[in-house]
Parts: sequence; structure tokens; C-alpha cells
Amino acid sequence: QIKLFVATDMEGYWNPFADFYKSKSFGEINSSEQAHELGKEHGEILKELGFNLDFSPIVEIRNKVWPGRSFTGTEEEIKQKIASYIGGLHFQEILATAKHYPGGSMVKDPHKVRFKVNSTKQELEMFDTAIENNIDAIMIGHPIVYGELDSKGKQATVSQEVILPLKEKFDGVIITDAITMWGLRISYLFNFHKIYADLIKAGNDVILDTHPYSSYWTIKRRMKNLEKAVKKGEISEERINESVRRILKAKGYE
Repeated sequence: QIKLFVATDMEGYWNPFADFYKSKSFGEINSSEQAHELGKEHGEILKELGFNLDFSPIVEIRNKVWPGRSFTGTEEEIKQKIASYIGGLHFQEILATAKHYPGGSMVKDPHKVRFKVNSTKQELEMFDTAIENNIDAIMIGHPIVYGELDSKGKQATVSQEVILPLKEKFDGVIITDAITMWGLRISYLFNFHKIYADLIKAGNDVILDTHPYSSYWTIKRRMKNLEKAVKKGEISEERINESVRRILKAKGYE
């Protein structure tokens, strides 16, 4: 049987295990050596608890919403910390996720609002650093972007203009940010069938559906709707196969 992704946000700022484990935030990390040790520490906790995928590190450098959630320092120092943290997770055999591509997701709170943000070369370089250091997955954010990348008035998560160029240089898994966030959902209201279809068409491999009412049967119904979209030609079978290949590769099935 194919193993599941068992994932959480172990990123320092959000600590799902705060009841029994105290973690430093990324903002408290002063060197690449500390970043590596934090990655190893996070990876050890995750492995002990049965997780294999961490939605971390955040590699964005603009942070106006959650102080401490991203690394600080010069651009070069941040790149070194990103590389070291990824290495620490990999030391413990935990898959790492760089987020939230292409940047700008922490200028405002996408949980609450839809917003536009300038895509910058500096933040894109942080993702390049993650790719160079064998990041396993990249999570796409919900802002509408312009500048270095242009999402053409759509959220980055549903924009081929954002995701397809990334997939040309990155062969890992593309994951959406949580689709329950108002920053995406406001454009669809509760039409989750259309959200799912647009996310797959845009090039995402994994949809992060954290809706509290998304039961097994709800998800199964949405998968059936995707099957219908493939049969109707709305989504190509090749598009599905490409995602399956990337997911299996990340899980070690090559």
C-alpha cells in the first residue's frame, strides 16, 4: 500500500505540540547553526509522533502579520538559515515545505481578506534557495500578485501564470495553502467543486482542505466531481498523472 502524507505546521510560530514541547520561533534564530539545530529538533519530534511532512519553513521575508514566523537578518543570512533548517529536517528524514509561493502572504492575513501584493525578486530568490537545497514541496499562497510574477487578477493558487513557471524548475510537490481561507474562498463562496477543479487546472498537486465539515464522504464526492471533469475533458488525464508522479516521487516510490 502507498503510505500517506502525515503533515502538520511545525514552524516555530505555530506549535501544534505546545502542551508538551516548547519551540523557538524562526525570529529567535540568530545563526544558520541554530537553524539547523531547530530543524533537527522539529524533525525529531515529528518523527517520534508519526509525521513525515512538515509545512515548513516559511521562506518569505515580508512579515507584517505574525512576528517571529519567518527568519530575520540580511538576505544572505536568511538564505543560509533556510538551507540549514531544511537540512535539519532532512537529517531526521522529514519532508520539508517552502511557503508561501511566490511571497507576500504575510503582508496581510489571507485567512481574513483577499488582497493584492507585489511579487518581488528578493522573495523569489528565497524559494530558489529552498529548491537548491532539495526542498520536497512548495506551498502556494492565496494573494493576487503582480510585479515579478503576475497572477492575472486571480489568486496565486489558481493561476497557471504563477504555478507553471515554478514547475519548470521544481520537480517536487506543489501544495495549496488551506482552501478554507477567506482570501481564496471569497471568490468562490461555497462552490468547492469549482475550487478543486481550478486548483488542479492551475497545476497544484495536493489540495489542503481543512474545512471542519470535510468528512470522508465529502472529500470522496469532490474526488468524484474531479473524475467527471476528467471524463468531460475539462481536466486532462495527463494533468492528473503528472501530480501522481510528483507525489509518488516525494513518498519514495520511483
